[in-house]
Amino acid sequence: MQVEIHVLQSFPPANLNRDENGMPKSTVFGGRPRARISSQCQKRAVRLHYQENSEVDASQFAQRSRGWMPELKALLVAKEIPEAQAETAAKLALEVLGAKFEDGKVESKTILFLGKTEIAAIADILVKNWEAVAAGLSAKEPALPKKDPNLPKVIENALKDTGKPGDVALFGRMMASLPTVNVDAAVQMAHAISVNALQQEFDFFTAVDDLSTGDDQGADHMGETGYNSSTYYRFTTLDTEQLRQNLGSDDKLSLITQAFAESFIKAIPTGHQNGFAAHSLPAAVVIVVRKGQPISLVDAFENPIAPKGGKSLLENAVSKLDGHWAELCKMYGEKSVVFKGVVTRTQLAQQLESLKNSEKPSIDELIKDAIEAAFEGGK
Repeated sequence: MQVEIHVLQSFPPANLNRDENGMPKSTVFGGRPRARISSQCQKRAVRLHYQENSEVDASQFAQRSRGWMPELKALLVAKEIPEAQAETAAKLALEVLGAKFEDGKVESKTILFLGKTEIAAIADILVKNWEAVAAGLSAKEPALPKKDPNLPKVIENALKDTGKPGDVALFGRMMASLPTVNVDAAVQMAHAISVNALQQEFDFFTAVDDLSTGDDQGADHMGETGYNSSTYYRFTTLDTEQLRQNLGSDDKLSLITQAFAESFIKAIPTGHQNGFAAHSLPAAVVIVVRKGQPISLVDAFENPIAPKGGKSLLENAVSKLDGHWAELCKMYGEKSVVFKGVVTRTQLAQQLESLKNSEKPSIDELIKDAIEAAFEGGK
């Protein structure tokens, strides 16, 4: 089952996701330039929002980091393992997963995406087999034992065969040096693109030295920042069966799906927010629960939307989205659709025709009903 989320969201002047030149990212769609927010940028914003605001237990969280060694070391020291030995054992265990340490460094040269539960599991393996681990540490070239037990294999299996923490289950994991612990993501997320044609702009700014005692009245620093004002179509889909498989059980399935849906709708990238404060929530949200292949509605905006006919850009965008839904249903039918629902502002709701009977009173109700449909009563 696929849980699709379609969002229309306007931002005032902003630079939420910049390229290598510091400009807001862009693309061409329908032959016209559009503003863009990358899927990676959105995923990070969603993951941080999920961790800060959801009711999911913190044990289900994961981080991308080079700095796992001190945390793993601390778990070993807490079990009364000498600090020097704990540090060496922690480094060796993380090297099994592809971490690379330079002499004297506590940070790896490579980033690992791991959950709190997985680090705890690795610590538990080391502690339970400490006699064999300690013997390996005293060798000229310290190494984890590979016989009775084969600890690298045990660590690998702990990450491969057990249920994954929620973050890893949702967003997947790729470890080139140990592909057996890779995880296929349950979430696919599109790059957000503006429904309107892009118009990039520049903010020229200056800074003046407040403590200057000279006669120079000029600026002490000058620069410029790129920005634009755009209305985006954002799309993601969550494969509930893949999520179930990744988690290893149904215990937290609906809770994690709910947390993800709420975070995708509400999360906002942090780029240049101190200078723009572009904190605006979506104007329209559609959730579809579907069997089989997910379907993006992005073609509704192949022709850029603009204020027209006495209607605002958002009004015309909602109308186009609604009309495109109707066209797809006419061409392909709705046999795959288990549930559909929409929430939008009152003014915008007047543009709905095909989706009019699927209106819900609030985002909370929309998510609740979608999850019930996806999991047969929220099981």
